Amino acid sequence: MIQYPKPEDHLSRFVIGIFRINGALMRNGDRITKAIGQSSARWHVLGQANFQPQTVAAIARNMGHARQSVQRVADVLVHEGLALYADNPMDRRAKLLCVTPEGEAVIAQINARNAAWAADILPQLDVEALAKLADQLDRVATILEKDEQDKE
Repeated sequence: MIQYPKPEDHLSRFVIGIFRINGALMRNGDRITKAIGQSSARWHVLGQANFQPQTVAAIARNMGHARQSVQRVADVLVHEGLALYADNPMDRRAKLLCVTPEGEAVIAQINARNAAWAADILPQLDVEALAKLADQLDRVATILEKDEQDKE
């Protein structure tokens, strides 16, 4: 791995750390899902729909991705029978992405593989510090989202 110089300011160091963690999480997610023919991207979209049927646009907003990229993944999931589009009582034009029983089975397999991975990782971490860090990340996200809205 290439070692880049660390920026002087705390916010840049934080952002670089988040990017690095995101990359590692995506690579591990791809490794976890590969054995069952899935990817992190599919896992995220399927997981969002499994949590609650929602529009592709809502899933994209929740994930912080472009609607078009989520639409492509959703279409593949529907084509493979893991999800389907259902009528949306709130908007006739925007269908809801729903998980099929086959999709629920895939999510269950992914969740089991993820739980095994987490069981390996968690003993290496300070769970109390991790909980505090999660709270701080929520706070940072709230501040960044407010700044984004204020500047629109």
